[in-house]
Amino acid sequence: MCGIVGFMAQDADSALTERTLTIMRDQMVHRGPDDGGLYVHRNGASTIGLGHRRLSIIDLSPLGHQPMSTADGSLWIVFNGEIFNYRELRAELPGSVQAQFRSQTDTEVILYGIREWGLEGCLRRLRGMYAFALYDTGVGTLTLVRDPLGVKPLYYTHHRRCLTFASEIKALTAMPGFKPAINNQSLYHYLTFANAPAPDTFFEGVSKLEAGTYLTCDGQGRMQQQRYWNPASFQPRSSMTSEQDYIDELRRLLRQSVRRRMVSDVPFGVFLSGGVDSSLNVALMAELLDRPVETFSIGIKDDPSNEFVYARQVAEHFHTNHHEAVISDEDFISFLPEMAYLQDEPVADPVCVPIYYISKLARESGTPVIQVGEGSDEIFAGYQTYHLFDGWNRRYYEPYVQTPNFFRRSLHGIGKHLLSAEKQDALRRAALGEPLFLGNAIAFWDNEKSGLLKQAFLPPTTSSEYIHGLGKSLGIKDPLLQIIHIELKNRLPELLLMRVDKMSMANSIETRVPFLDEDVVSFALTIPSALKFKLGQPKYILRQAARGIIPDSIIDRKKWGFCGSATNMLSSRLADYARTRILDSPLIAERFNRDAIEAIFVSLREQKRFNSFKVWNLLNLVLWHERWFTATSTHR
Repeated sequence: MCGIVGFMAQDADSALTERTLTIMRDQMVHRGPDDGGLYVHRNGASTIGLGHRRLSIIDLSPLGHQPMSTADGSLWIVFNGEIFNYRELRAELPGSVQAQFRSQTDTEVILYGIREWGLEGCLRRLRGMYAFALYDTGVGTLTLVRDPLGVKPLYYTHHRRCLTFASEIKALTAMPGFKPAINNQSLYHYLTFANAPAPDTFFEGVSKLEAGTYLTCDGQGRMQQQRYWNPASFQPRSSMTSEQDYIDELRRLLRQSVRRRMVSDVPFGVFLSGGVDSSLNVALMAELLDRPVETFSIGIKDDPSNEFVYARQVAEHFHTNHHEAVISDEDFISFLPEMAYLQDEPVADPVCVPIYYISKLARESGTPVIQVGEGSDEIFAGYQTYHLFDGWNRRYYEPYVQTPNFFRRSLHGIGKHLLSAEKQDALRRAALGEPLFLGNAIAFWDNEKSGLLKQAFLPPTTSSEYIHGLGKSLGIKDPLLQIIHIELKNRLPELLLMRVDKMSMANSIETRVPFLDEDVVSFALTIPSALKFKLGQPKYILRQAARGIIPDSIIDRKKWGFCGSATNMLSSRLADYARTRILDSPLIAERFNRDAIEAIFVSLREQKRFNSFKVWNLLNLVLWHERWFTATSTHR
């Protein structure tokens, strides 16, 4: 796991200097504290520069140094991530190609795999998580690639005849002449989704490469983006004759995935909450090890929702070497300003804080590689809200949308004065023929934002319009499957995986995601919806696959998010801290209606459950603005 940076300039005047590229690269030392490298090359009128920070996980020798090239220097790469089946792929290459290898790295397998099979041919074979930049000296092209599910981030900007890219936005902001400006549309969407949907970011002119795509730029600056992996191509099938067939195949694929993610030349372990997903990771790893699994848990001081009892039960059952940490309000408050820097752009999930501290615990224990449970709830439909929305959509919403338009508009007009903000916005969307489901965790609905933001800062596209367009592009009729695919396009890569990447890498920790193995995901998407929610149980098929592997008491216990949610994490002290920072923010004064902000804090006292996430959303936003835009802000 590493940090990559680089550029392709169309002429000498646009090129970055080695000194600038070094400064940009070293904004990300936390992503790669073990080594750093540079490569700068003139090719006709154009100039290419590649930079790399290395976190050594596979082949710890100097032979893993990047940027790396093929033996003849025709292809150059900077690579962030891990290819878990690299040994099998290396064995598939002709002997004459294998003889050219100079290291035991997965990076070199990508280089020769691309030369042997072509870019898409190689990408079809890779099983891993990755973001990389490939420079082809022969044709003079730079290609940026992001893995199928978006486990690893990659940002880029095209300015003054120069394409520049990096693993983190902070590296791009170190470019000479970079002037940060807020992307109004991203800020607007963030208030709903708690993240900025790809390809936009919070910084005007800076984009993030979408999951499952690659972007190619030639020496004249012409860019072309191509999708090489599309989850919508996998549809439910009836080839398996029984539920047990699905269970057996799922178990096989999960064991394969966990085994793949144990490829490492350094110690590895598991973040353990005591839920089904993390417990299954522990169990499957324990099957393959002849030593105790390293497990890590975290809780919040004096919080009755802490899951230590379940994590300890699993740790004891599988005889793990278990580590725990407890964090308090002081830990939250001391870390929040730094979190705004580490995130690059706001990721309004309070889980970022415990992920940071549990990653710190793992690093201090000498375990730099960790398996996590992200993605399971999305691909196996593990949230109760998915099934509520699915049921409401089938029974009420779709039939209602088929009623005459004048009736829907009239009812929306009446509902404005009688219903909650959520129901008001549902009626508004129904009147416009827009979808019921926008995302699993919504902070502010579009109708709320019309009163929250000043008129001048309301962009042309609403968040429900964005999801409507996304849903139409999928071409999926099954409502539950469409919900899953919408989550795979937005919330999973740009919120859930982003929070894990940024907070773990801040501690130089590599996190691996077994449930998002490409083979697991492609199979999960073919499982009929009736097996994902059955007998009133979300994630039914995965729970059945887990039986006999982990204790039934873990499988059947009530689902609880990692460290809970904003409701329990936003203590009275944190709420007071948030109120002060939000109301004193120049961003709030410039763009928001103060009365609407103050009303949220009044409602927080009466309805904490419905307002805590709103407060957390706004707090992340103002801390980000303070860190990146105010005159008193300093970057580390």
